Amino acid sequence: MSVALQNGDTVRFSRSFLQSLAMLSGPAAPTSAGPFARGTLTAIAPLSPGSSLLLATVSWADGHISEVNVANLERQPGNPAPEA
Repeated sequence: MSVALQNGDTVRFSRSFLQSLAMLSGPAAPTSAGPFARGTLTAIAPLSPGSSLLLATVSWADGHISEVNVANLERQPGNPAPEA
């Protein structure tokens, strides 16, 4: 069972999302696009009131900020364990 994403988590695109785009996942690099993207999750909100689709606002390592479907993200390995 995966841990729910929280504000402040370092995130990356999920392997399954990248594979659906015929991209491979790989080591960290400062970019906001593709398999090397890493960023900090700053907010999570529904697409619209009552929507089950959640969008995450991510501040990427290269300075770009974008909104991404939460289902397409995963925590970057090495994140501190969430507080209980």
